[in-house]
Amino acid sequence: MFKIIFVLSIPGILGLNTLFNRWTCIGIKNNIDLSKPYKINVGELPLVVWRNPKTSHLTTTLNICKHMGSRLDNGDITYNGCLRCKYHGLELGKNDNFGETVEYQGKIFWAFNPTEPLPHSIPFHDDDKYAKSYIEIDMDASLTDSALNTMDLRHPEYVHGGIFGFGNSKPPINIKQYKSEDSVSLEFDYQSKLTSRMLNNYAPSTKNIHMFMYPTFTWSKVSFGDKDLIIAVNFLPVGIKKTRWYVTICHNYLQSPLGKEFMKSLSYTILNQDFIQMKNQYIENPLKKEVLLNHVFSNEDAIVWLYEMFQEYKYPDTEDCVELYKTAKNI
Repeated sequence: MFKIIFVLSIPGILGLNTLFNRWTCIGIKNNIDLSKPYKINVGELPLVVWRNPKTSHLTTTLNICKHMGSRLDNGDITYNGCLRCKYHGLELGKNDNFGETVEYQGKIFWAFNPTEPLPHSIPFHDDDKYAKSYIEIDMDASLTDSALNTMDLRHPEYVHGGIFGFGNSKPPINIKQYKSEDSVSLEFDYQSKLTSRMLNNYAPSTKNIHMFMYPTFTWSKVSFGDKDLIIAVNFLPVGIKKTRWYVTICHNYLQSPLGKEFMKSLSYTILNQDFIQMKNQYIENPLKKEVLLNHVFSNEDAIVWLYEMFQEYKYPDTEDCVELYKTAKNI
């Protein structure tokens, strides 16, 4: 069902931006009408996606017509599932497919040469006992800043410490930190403040797990008793200092329509608090790279490990896109 292409088998592929070979979320399924061309950028790489009306197959190609360079996202989808350019009528089909595109756990993912058959899974997403909701928000921060924020134990006290936040001055306890080749994780107990306890059946603390899978996926699980809240985020770099966060919310309590809307509203509130801080992050440049993490607080091993992983990350600029296209032509 899914084509797997091993990176080592393709000459020249090792020189490509590493992000191109990882599954990257490009949209929330229910927010996209794929009966029309859907345009999206992975960094500076312009893509257009559409669904074949006969087979339901998803095709993705560059959003640049190979004839005279017109954008294709205003084109027409034909009965046979081709995308017809409005400039000269050139029809693009499955032979013009650029990379692989899949639907998975309520989202759409793209990779040029996927090194794994499927994107990373969200815990409990496929469990009928858990309600699911989705949020999309653009943050004025780099992918690196977005990633480091997920492993940060200190910022909730300052960023989420208001009446509608979960942060307080009591530090996490029982902290455990782990790393593997391409992931970093945290486990800790969080001493809840009163407003959080009111929402969590007055549980004095929560059990927390945070996981980041390099380079664009993170999830966290907050548990009190047998009640779980899972927040998963797929990151899409859309600018040097702009990252789209595709958020999935899973929970096995407050599952009524009203309860789901309440959980979405609460999540929006938390995300807007993050938005204020992300906007304040300095743009990525050589000076910031020299300054970053010259000071490290205690219990920040996970942040340091994650930052070390991101030393190989590079924002996909136009030069990277040209190299990708040249590689695609030679395959």
